[in-house]
Amino acid sequence: MQHIKRSLYGLLSLIILLTLFTSQAKAADMDYSVSAKIPENQIDKSQSYFDLKVKPGEKQDLILNVTNSGDKEIVINIVPNVATTNQNGVIDFSEKDRKIDSTLKYPVTKLLSKAQKVTVAPFEKKEVIFNLEMPKEEIPGRIVGGFYINKEEKEDNSKQSGGVQISNKYAMVVGLQLRENDEKVAPEMILNDIKPSLINYRTAVTANLQNTKPTFLNGLKVVAKVSKKGSTEILHETTKEAMDMAPNSNFDFPINWDNQELAAGKYTMNLVASNKDDEWTFKKDFEITAKESKKLNDEAVELVKVPNYWLIGGVIAAIVITIFILILVIVKVISNKKRKAAKERKRKAKKQKQEQQRKRKVKRDNDK
Repeated sequence: MQHIKRSLYGLLSLIILLTLFTSQAKAADMDYSVSAKIPENQIDKSQSYFDLKVKPGEKQDLILNVTNSGDKEIVINIVPNVATTNQNGVIDFSEKDRKIDSTLKYPVTKLLSKAQKVTVAPFEKKEVIFNLEMPKEEIPGRIVGGFYINKEEKEDNSKQSGGVQISNKYAMVVGLQLRENDEKVAPEMILNDIKPSLINYRTAVTANLQNTKPTFLNGLKVVAKVSKKGSTEILHETTKEAMDMAPNSNFDFPINWDNQELAAGKYTMNLVASNKDDEWTFKKDFEITAKESKKLNDEAVELVKVPNYWLIGGVIAAIVITIFILILVIVKVISNKKRKAAKERKRKAKKQKQEQQRKRKVKRDNDK
């Protein structure tokens, strides 16, 4: 039997070791570390990520200290990324190819120099410099991103167990936050498209939520309920708490379809998003087309077939009507036969009476 080979990413194989609020980017089983060289314009010098007070049009070098603690030469990839919000409601710095949010005018990828590939000798310490250039216009709120860092693996570090091959891929992030002033920006959320989808090959509907302002949205709770359009009966409901959104970001909030088929039709979603300071309430109609329904249902796994009660009721009604019609036909046939028999008996009785009358007349005539 062939072994099944899989690369497990995400929580199993991709470890985010440093976010905006961690200290030094290093793991016990890694042979390198990366840290920020804190500059003078650091807002909070107790933090180890870049939290910088900047000015319009300002240029600055950002320095990362890279240390190779191993006895072999390594190659490190350092990629500036925008802070996004993933489907779990978690701020993510690893999505290199994610489309930039429509409300984010100046992503960090436009303000920083390009990604770098750095070769570090055994036991070497090296400074890696990125050039930052702020736009000339004043920018409110925060611009947030991070340096996503991983080592190029020359060997296959996979471990094979029980027919499953696991590829370990380690990564780290050094965060970056840019502010030009201390003015607070009020968050704002909007509900965009609602569409049918598959999450891990299971049926769902996703509602795209967008934080349109340059500020974090923390401690977010979302309650989403779906019903048929024009009905108050709730078909599917999902609640999730303790989520966060990056400034000027969006994500597809998934509504579990309970492993049921995505039936074509028109629906209504009622969604409430809130944290300790704000609340947003949305009501929006959406449609699942027959084409979308068939495609997604064909690809889904573990679907629970829901009985089509309308079809079953129709079939039962048709059977009852058919039986009723058959009974009516049988009764009519029997009734017709009885009526014909009665008519025939009446005709015979009349004929017999006429014959008797004829015979009596003949007898009277003979007696004369």
